[in-house]
Amino acid sequence: MTAQNHLTGIDAMHARVLVIELEPTHYKTDLWNAVVDTGEIEVRVIYTERHNWSRDGGHDYQRFPADRYEAEVLSGRGFAGALHSTAKVLGACHKLAPELIYIAGYVHFQTVAAILYATLFGKRFVVHGDVFNNSMPEGRLRLLKWAMRQSLRRLIFARADSVLVCGKQGMATGLEAGCPKHKLVDFPYSVSLARIQADTPIDIPKSCLEDLQVGGAIVFFSGRMIPRKGLSTLLEAMARLETNMDWVLWIEGAGPDLEVHEKHAYRLGISERCRFLGFCQYDLHSWLIRSAEIVVVPSLKDSWGVVVDEGLQLGKAVISSDATGSGQDRIESGANGFIFPAGNDIVLAEILQTLLNQPDLKVRIGRAAAAGHRNIRPEDNAANLVKVVDRKR
Repeated sequence: MTAQNHLTGIDAMHARVLVIELEPTHYKTDLWNAVVDTGEIEVRVIYTERHNWSRDGGHDYQRFPADRYEAEVLSGRGFAGALHSTAKVLGACHKLAPELIYIAGYVHFQTVAAILYATLFGKRFVVHGDVFNNSMPEGRLRLLKWAMRQSLRRLIFARADSVLVCGKQGMATGLEAGCPKHKLVDFPYSVSLARIQADTPIDIPKSCLEDLQVGGAIVFFSGRMIPRKGLSTLLEAMARLETNMDWVLWIEGAGPDLEVHEKHAYRLGISERCRFLGFCQYDLHSWLIRSAEIVVVPSLKDSWGVVVDEGLQLGKAVISSDATGSGQDRIESGANGFIFPAGNDIVLAEILQTLLNQPDLKVRIGRAAAAGHRNIRPEDNAANLVKVVDRKR
């Protein structure tokens, strides 16, 4: 990501916002570009880690959409990296004197430090978290963890200008956690449709190009190779389809369970129809989902899931589990997409069978998806952030 400032100067702006993000992604670039494009906010983004360093992180973005704001990407790896990025965050909070600090989450050293700094020095800030986990922490010292979490939440709810969440589930869990209703703002992850439609990948897998030439239905999955993403459910469902049906399954993603899923597909007798593509850069991801007809998000547990949003905006037939936050929020089953019970490969297979047998239904569902009133763009989030900034001006 290029750390360039494309702005014309603070005099033309209404406010300077310092953004404390975690790893950079394509959809975060979409958001902050949209915020800058309002002409009312100058943005400086600090990404506190190059990517999620956990074993199941899965993301390894090497390319990003062009940004129109100033950004800095820190390593954030290990304890030393976290301390370094925390120091950089605190230094930026002090030197830049932002009118508002946007803080993504509250469970990392860097974000907690930013919250404490803003509170101690009376700085305006907002905290973004997709949903609130209100269950009791697990493992050792769970009571201590619970007490610390509750104390930090009370501080956030009392001092933050707003608490930004994703969709109906985010709003409901925020209220349950004790956040005042007037501080909650629906601020879901979203993507730029224009950018997805224009993305041009450097390399396209030969197998995918061949699939397009042959014809037949293309079903698309994108997610980390970890149990909660539910790929096993999708593989089981695909194996239930009538054997004479013409389909292929494009599987995008990396992670510790990749080999497990490859062996599973082989045992089910569908490996020749499955394309395990590994982790793909954002531009190839855009091409893959544009080229597919059916998008399946079978997560067993997922607080949001931006692939649902991408598929709906592109006018695809999207099938989501009922454990995916974005699916619950955006899809009216049977009208603009389909919802199935998480983990239920029988119901998922029935939906897939129906769509594959009824091309007209697939088209109708796709049209309704693209026209859906619940589709939220980065520009919508940008407008909401401008309102938050202007609220106390």
